[in-house]
Amino acid sequence: RAVTRSHASAEAGGTPPPPLPVPPSADLTRQLAQIRADAHRGHQAFLAAAPRTRSLVNAARGSASASDAWISAQVSLSELEITRRQMMTAMADLDKLMLQPELTGGATDAVTETRDRVSALMDEENALMRQLAGSLLQ
Repeated sequence: RAVTRSHASAEAGGTPPPPLPVPPSADLTRQLAQIRADAHRGHQAFLAAAPRTRSLVNAARGSASASDAWISAQVSLSELEITRRQMMTAMADLDKLMLQPELTGGATDAVTETRDRVSALMDEENALMRQLAGSLLQ
């Protein structure tokens, strides 16, 4: 009986329950899956190219900035940066989605979750790029 009263008082004057989240549309779900796939492909390309760059950077460590080894390492760093194009595009697409005024509830949560996943991959790439560039300066 006490439970019934508590429930009744919550209905009468209490705070209404929060609205249920609206699930993302099928179109948005497909779009997010495509963005995740593109980001993953880009990340795999980055990871595949990174060992060659690391090797060239290690070989150039301590070299003069105009030496062949240093120039080769610098070119490889630039090429590695280019492999990040898919990742950058994925992040830009997610940022555009977040700015859509009709994005609410579960749709916002879905975009945020995808953006967090892609951002984590990008953070990994950023860390490696900083490490490699820093090693080249030594």
